[in-house]
Order: sequence, then structure tokens, then C-alpha cells
Amino acid sequence: MPHTDSDFLTILHQDQVGGLQLVKDGQWIAVKPNPEALVINIGDLFQAWSNDCYKSVKHCAVTHPTKERFSAAYFLCPSYETVIESCSRPSVYRKFSFREYRQKVQEDVQLYGYKVGLSRFLV
Repeated sequence: MPHTDSDFLTILHQDQVGGLQLVKDGQWIAVKPNPEALVINIGDLFQAWSNDCYKSVKHCAVTHPTKERFSAAYFLCPSYETVIESCSRPSVYRKFSFREYRQKVQEDVQLYGYKVGLSRFLV
């Protein structure tokens, strides 16, 4: 399912099979796998914190029809009590806690079948 990550950063290591795709300029593109490198995805919290200076990237993983794929991801998330707000003014998003954000994401997935995300927190 195409999505953006809900955390600050995602650090991903993929094998030579690859399978990560992301949206760039409205088009889906494959991220060329490099087992010697890490892929860093900016998440929704980083986007809100940066006041939209940096954007969370929509991406998905696809499977290879004949090869097994392996990747390892590390998600940088704050505690649930952490308040997310930008120091830039005017702020694009209202202040919210990580707990509130996660709860809204879970509610939206249950209600709509997908994550609504940061648009729930626009000022």
C-alpha cells in the first residue's frame, strides 16, 4: 500500500533485489538497490517539524516475481508524549503529540482503509 512514514526518519538497507518505489514529480520510480548504502526517508513528523521545508515521500515496496527480497528498516520515533511543532511562523500545522498523531492514523486506517496523515493537523 503506498504510504508516507509516520515517524521522523526511516533508515533502510535493501539487498540487491530491491523493490522500493517512490513518487517523484507525480511518477512512480524504482530506487536502484545498493547493498553498500542506506536509504533515508523523511517521515511525517520531520515534515511537520520543518514546516513543510522537507517533505515526507510517498513510497511502497513491491515484490519480485521470482526472487526473495530482504530489507531492514530502523524507524526514528519520539516518545508518545513528545509535542511536535515547528519553530517557524506562521506554522503550517497545529501542535500535536506523537500519541495523538498515531491515534488519528490508526482511526483513519480503520475508518477509511488508508492513512489521512498530516492534513488532519493543518492550522
